[in-house]
Amino acid sequence: MHKRRRSFKKDSGASTRRFILALVCCMATVHVADLARREAAPDLRQQITATLTSWGVNSNDIPLPVDPDKIDSHIALLQSDIGEQRVRAAHWLASRGVRQAGPAIAAAMNDSGTYRPCQLAHDLGFLGDDRWVGLLAEATAHPSNADLNMCATLALGELASPKAVNALIDAYRRGAAGCLPIDSLGKIGDPLALPFLRSVARSPRNKFERRAARNAIDRIEVLQQPDPVPALICRVKDSARKGALEAWAVRKLVDFQDKRAVPALREVLVNGAKGRQADRVILTAALLAHRDPGVVALKDIVAVSRETAPSISSIAQAALSLHSQSIIAKRHHFRPSERPDSQAAAVAVVERGGS
Repeated sequence: MHKRRRSFKKDSGASTRRFILALVCCMATVHVADLARREAAPDLRQQITATLTSWGVNSNDIPLPVDPDKIDSHIALLQSDIGEQRVRAAHWLASRGVRQAGPAIAAAMNDSGTYRPCQLAHDLGFLGDDRWVGLLAEATAHPSNADLNMCATLALGELASPKAVNALIDAYRRGAAGCLPIDSLGKIGDPLALPFLRSVARSPRNKFERRAARNAIDRIEVLQQPDPVPALICRVKDSARKGALEAWAVRKLVDFQDKRAVPALREVLVNGAKGRQADRVILTAALLAHRDPGVVALKDIVAVSRETAPSISSIAQAALSLHSQSIIAKRHHFRPSERPDSQAAAVAVVERGGS
């Protein structure tokens, strides 16, 4: 009897283990299959281009290194009957800086058949086009979708357009997005927001709002200095040293286009990014956006590649490749089909009016 019980328990335990093992294997198989279906992540050139696009840099200055056929196919997926495909397509386009996809992403965001429209709202914020301020402002006031309220608020901050200031103040007053409207106002850095931010700092709803308001005020006051560039350079250096690069300060340096920023950006890229790939892409894009002085700095990084991390040299080379393609695009005004294949895909989108 006892032997039978022990045998039953042993068999039962073995069966349970086999079931769990089979379940784990099935889950792993499904997961691997799903990973295989996913699109590859953007390459370095695409990441740099997407960063420049999100800052509002003219897309005609830097050719888009994306296959036009893939752009068309992903824009078509924004009208798919499968809601998840719309989300993935919008992310694919935004993560590569395809600004021309904005109208299709905006239309899909407003379509009731779209799954998680909040993610499409967030994607609009990375296209560097303030045409979407009005649409996103409306989304911050959506009566029933709290996720959409928050993502649209974040997107307005990413666009960093002064046109969004009043919409963000209204969003704060509705109380649907917490501190996010304050954070977004800090990214924009418009002095018109100062009276509102100071009132929040004096009478916040909680300690988080006070902290966010003070941080936003600090950023705007930096930008109001007679010469804000030295202060911004210090912010970039200090934040990189502490391990959390202030990307907004890098972006503002790009807006000012002051050549004094170039040596500092180069220094932080080589010595201060501490292995964070996303920060390195931001700093490299900023150097490229500074045109000739930045290109010289990137060439210098490649020239002393033995003294720098391989990943830094690779990012600098990717940026110089984009620079070379932009020169080719400006010098040769022939059709994409007449270009060498390696150049056609990179420049075709610009000629098709993708801005």
